[in-house]
Amino acid sequence: MHISRQSIEDNWCVKAIPRKHDCLRSRTIGLYTMSTIAKEIEVELQTTPNLSAKELKAKFQQMHQVQLSESKIRRAKTIALQRKDGDHTKQYTHLRSYIDELLKANPGSTIKLDVEPCANPNLKTRQFRRIYVCYAALVKGFKFLGRELLGLDGCFMKGKYPGHILTAVGTDGNNCLYLVAFAIVEAECTDSWKWFLDILGDDLDLPHDANFTFISDRQKGLIQAVESVFPRAEHRFCCRHIHENLRQTWRGDLYKGLFYRAASATSVPYFNMAMEEIKKTNLDMFLWLSEIPAARWSRSYFSGRAKSDMLLNNLCESFNKQFVGARDKPIITCLKYIREYWTMRIVTVKKMQATARGPLTPQATKAWDEIQT
Repeated sequence: MHISRQSIEDNWCVKAIPRKHDCLRSRTIGLYTMSTIAKEIEVELQTTPNLSAKELKAKFQQMHQVQLSESKIRRAKTIALQRKDGDHTKQYTHLRSYIDELLKANPGSTIKLDVEPCANPNLKTRQFRRIYVCYAALVKGFKFLGRELLGLDGCFMKGKYPGHILTAVGTDGNNCLYLVAFAIVEAECTDSWKWFLDILGDDLDLPHDANFTFISDRQKGLIQAVESVFPRAEHRFCCRHIHENLRQTWRGDLYKGLFYRAASATSVPYFNMAMEEIKKTNLDMFLWLSEIPAARWSRSYFSGRAKSDMLLNNLCESFNKQFVGARDKPIITCLKYIREYWTMRIVTVKKMQATARGPLTPQATKAWDEIQT
């Protein structure tokens, strides 16, 4: 059928209608271009951002009765995400300007940009390597809390360019997570962790021989980095991570209970009794645990300086889950996502404080009521 627009009036006119059709029924339409598909995908991603190419293909087939290949859907989704979140490559060219605006809006903050070394100093461009972000208001709040405990963790980026996000998370007065600093680095290794901890120590006014407390999951290079930057610091290991390694050989609630009994022991004699029980039950498990210093994972050997008997590194794991949607975003969009998320969280905490009754926080009040009963 041939239809054309009339030049005089704003109307459409049917010029020809073939009476006999010998074409095959096909759902493959070449005029349904990627640009058109991308516009519709962009609308879908506003409500459900994690739709896969397979799900989008089924959705378009149901809506429009068209047959589209998954490769075409993927390319259209890439175009839609670029329109929505920005271009992965172009955002690196605007990174310095974005940092300048952040420092203007947040005076006193620390934002460090590190680039790859270049053999030609006359080149005007450099290749991105790392960025460290620590907002002044968050550092001030953490110092006011007075809890010398930070959880350290890293998670990988999922976008076009590989990398890792390193985080330092503490606890607030309600025992909830409190972000102190984060960084986007090229890889999770000893060198990147040293770089991160060096700047973090400067922001928190920690000397080289500080008696600070860190808790982590024994990531690659982190143990060596902490020992190098803060040799006198107390470095705890997350008991959940230790148990995950332990259960690969010794499974079951029996071994889990024995391990956590030793980890949660509040004094050295109770710890020794728990270890003796493990030794009687399974000598190999006892020898395996003995290779890990008890001061790293047992509450009985904690110094108490951090005013916390935390055994698990849930702080960083919870934080990583909260901004999982930012890990596949371009660099500036990722930084904005974390900043906006943490701003909204602070507002939520402020509203909770306004409804709290009494001098204690809700978690402290709950713990106090349990002690009284």
